[in-house]
Formats: sequence, structure tokens, C-alpha cells
Amino acid sequence: MQLLLKILRMLVLLLWITSTAYPQRGLLTNNLIYNDSTVIYLANNFIASTDVDYQPFDIRLPFKDLHFIAYGKHLEIAVFRKKELLDNGGYLTGGSFRDTIQGDAFVFNTANMYFQVTRNGKLSTDWTPVTHTGIYIDTFRNTLDDPSKFFVRRGLFLVADSLANGDSMQVKFRHRQEAPFLTLHFLKKDPQNMPPFLMFSTDCHDPHLKLEDFILDFYRKYPTKIQAGRFETFYADWPALLDRKKTPGSLLTKDTKTAYIFRSRKDIPNDSAFEYRVVVNDAPGAKWRKSGPVVFVSGLASGNRYRLEVRYADKPNLVFTKNFYVPAAWYQQPWVIILNTVLLLAFVTLLWLFFRQRWKKRQLEVQRSRIMALYAQLNPHFLFNALGSIQGLLNEGEVEKANQYLSGFGVLLRNTLNSGERYFVTLEQDLQHMQRYVSLEQLRRPFTYHVEVEPGLKLSDIAMLPMLLQPAIENALKHGYRGQGQTLTLNIYLQQQGNDLLIKIQDDGKGFDAKHQPPGKGLQLTAKRISIFNRFEKGKHIYWRVESSNTGTSVYFTFKNWLDD
Repeated sequence: MQLLLKILRMLVLLLWITSTAYPQRGLLTNNLIYNDSTVIYLANNFIASTDVDYQPFDIRLPFKDLHFIAYGKHLEIAVFRKKELLDNGGYLTGGSFRDTIQGDAFVFNTANMYFQVTRNGKLSTDWTPVTHTGIYIDTFRNTLDDPSKFFVRRGLFLVADSLANGDSMQVKFRHRQEAPFLTLHFLKKDPQNMPPFLMFSTDCHDPHLKLEDFILDFYRKYPTKIQAGRFETFYADWPALLDRKKTPGSLLTKDTKTAYIFRSRKDIPNDSAFEYRVVVNDAPGAKWRKSGPVVFVSGLASGNRYRLEVRYADKPNLVFTKNFYVPAAWYQQPWVIILNTVLLLAFVTLLWLFFRQRWKKRQLEVQRSRIMALYAQLNPHFLFNALGSIQGLLNEGEVEKANQYLSGFGVLLRNTLNSGERYFVTLEQDLQHMQRYVSLEQLRRPFTYHVEVEPGLKLSDIAMLPMLLQPAIENALKHGYRGQGQTLTLNIYLQQQGNDLLIKIQDDGKGFDAKHQPPGKGLQLTAKRISIFNRFEKGKHIYWRVESSNTGTSVYFTFKNWLDD
């Protein structure tokens, strides 16, 4: 069976080689100018129009000049009856110009059609009736993979010429003795002055086949050699495709091994005529490697984009580009990546929140410890001031008042110690504490004391740092008196402004210079307590300021965001 297959392959190859001895004008890059009856047939092993980029292109009289680039060496022009072509295999074309206007049909009448040929600016064939060229028999093969399928048709052979690179040719057609109705311009270009031409490629997706075995199989396979030889002949003059960097590329698998077969060079040895590189995900720095006309690519990875670049070693500016990609594995799919990212972010966020909460709790404990420490410093200060008041009463002989002070002072001291165990007390409790202190101080020196609360303020629901306001009251009572016979007035105002609590402590004492540090240790401790509180509390803040003149002193406290809506 294997021997029989080899014999059949040899017969097919021999039949194809024999068929190439006949004129072959049915190439894939033929161009046609035609109407319903007549076809002007342009044959070249690659011819391309420079005027239009889509086919068929409808034309009508008066025709514009048509311009073509011919890459093949041989240019042939023939005229056929359209029915003759359709009845004998049809035609293959790379481009066509179609006139469907009935009023234009007379110019396609071959009985009255003349042509003229000019080559490189010199007259080659003067005006000649197309019918004087004589009838000839043309053979046609319409399928590359079926070389035994031939069609024979008759036509009028006008031009058969060989062109060198840079040659130009102009062919005109006219109706009788009238002005030309069609002018064709041809320019010969060298296909070797374009990037390498990819004839075909072959893939293997077997994950168990090693690259070395794939290469050996490629060179051992006889059909591949036949195919390569046939393609070398068929694509001998074809130009390379345009740069394809922007195309999405072919879909491959990570196990794909591919052989890319390029058209060989005829002017230099092919063993190192090519260079190639594979660029992964547009990353720079891919190195060029020497190669022959066959380039092997393997070792692909899931989720990557690849770009194969092939160039001639002696023409590095001419680069062929082919894009391909390997789809991402399931774990590389966007939804999996997004899900993993979300889960990771959620985990990191939870971890961050956990440690942040621990840190905030620790900082809050530090804050409270510092504030409590400052509060503890207030207790000796308060005790010192109270003892000073008692001593003053005793020195003045006010023993009964001193006893009353001592009795009330015990209760006041007990409340002070109890408040020291808590971070917050209610504003109502704090004002009651200040009321007791003021009542005791009035035993020593009479003064007027008044608290004004804005209606609607529920003092029992408002939190307050214990004894935060008391140093301001102590300072007013200690430093505010003007002298004998003068009565001090001390007022406290509480009001709401949005979510803010405003407290003003005002006296009409002798005042002090507010530009300098306020007198008294108590106000300095108040400033430190407020500073520590503001440093750690993000939602609530306390602002305070002191205004003093010879008419009295006012201490303003603003508790930002202190009250509920």
C-alpha cells in the first residue's frame, strides 16, 4: 500500500510538471476589463491595480486610465469572448473592471477594436486590429491542487512580452479610427525588494511530539517537498503581503509547533539568507537568529501574544510580520484573574482593617492614658487651689466657712476621683461638679455665677472630658479679681450650632495679656489634653481660644461634630 501511494504521488507530480509546458495564463492575479460579451485579459504572475482596492470595480465611458504594477517577468494580454471563458473552466482573477452599460457595448466589439503598444516610451506595436493577431489555443488550470484538470479555449493573443525591473508598458485600445477609449499603464517592480514572502505553513498540535521530531518529520515528508516545489514556482514573482502588525493574528495552542516556508532566494545561498525573531507581548530586546527559508516556531505559552518577524539578512529593513496568540488557560481567564484579584484585595483589606483596628485601639488606649495622666495632674492642681482657699478662710478667721468648705470639699474630691476613672462623663455631671466647686469658692470670696443653656440642649446626653472646663473657671476666680470691694461676675454660655457645641466662659475681671501664655498651670494642662485628643480623634475635634483685656477674659470652646443630628 505504501509503495502504491508513492507511485500515485509521482504520477500526480509528473502530470503537474508536464502541464506547465503549456501557456498558463489563468493565474490568480489576472485582471479583467470586460462587459457582457468581451473580456480583455491581463495575465502576469502578480499584477495589482494602483487605482482601486476593491473588486469588481464598475466603470463606464469615458474610461479613466488604469495603472498596474507587474511583479512577474512575463506580461500577456489577450481578448476572449466571455462565453468562451465561462464554458471552459471560467476564470480566476485578482481584480476586475466591469462595464454593464448597454450604450458602451460598441467599444467591446472585437471586429472594430484596435490596440497599440508602447514600451519604455518607444512604439512597439502601432495601431493594429485585434482580429489580425490570429486565433490561438489557450490552456487553463483553475485549481492549483488539481493539476490534471485542464480547459482549452480560443482567444486573440495581443501581447506576450518579458519585462525587466523598472520597465514600463502602455497599451491603448480604440474603436475604429476614433480616439483611444482605454489606456493601460504597466510598471515592472522587483518582488525581491519587499519583505520575505510566506508561501505556506504547516502545524502540529501533538503535545507529545518533540520539536526535533517535528523538524525531522517535516523534512522527511515527500508531499511537503512537492508542495514546497510547486509553491516556489507558483509564487515565484508574488510580492510579500503588507505589514500585518495590527491584525489580531492566528489562534494556536501552547503545544503548537509550526514550520513557516518562505520563498527561496535565487541570488544568494539560502542556508543563512534569512533572519527571524519571535517577539512576546511586544516586549523589546528579542534577538535575531539566522535561518534558511524554513522557520520553525515552538515553545509557546498560554495567555501570550506573539509576533514572528522574518527579514533578509542583507536587507534588514524589509521585515515580514505575522501575529498569533495562545488563548489564556482557564486560570488566566479575565474573570478568574478578576475574581482572584477581588479575593486577594478583600483578604488584604480585611487584614489591613484588622491591624488598623488594633493599631487604632492601641492608639486610643495611649491617648486615653495620656489624657488620664494629664487629668491626674489636674487633681493636685485642683487640690492645691482648694487648700489655698481653705487656708485663706482660716487666715481671715472664717472658721465656720472653712469647716463648710472642708465638708463640701470632701464630696467634691470624691467626685473628682470617680471622674478620673472614666474617659468621658456627661456634660450635666461636669456642670454639677463645677457648680459644687463654685459654691465652695463663694464661701471665701463672693462673686456672681450664672450658667445659660440654649433650650433644646440635653446635657445628660452630651459627653464631655471630665474637668476640661474647670481650669478656665479656676483661672477666672484666682486671677480675675480687681481688688477689695470689687465683685467678680462669671458667666457660662452653652449653645448648639449645627452639630457643634459652643461653650463660652466669661468674666469681667482685670484680664491679662492674651499674647503671652495664659496664667495658671490648669490652662496649660487643658491645652495639652485638647492637643492629644485632636491628634487621635478623626471625627470629633476641640478648638479653643482665649481673649482677654482690661474689661475681662473670655474662653471659647468649640466642640466640632459633637452633637447628633
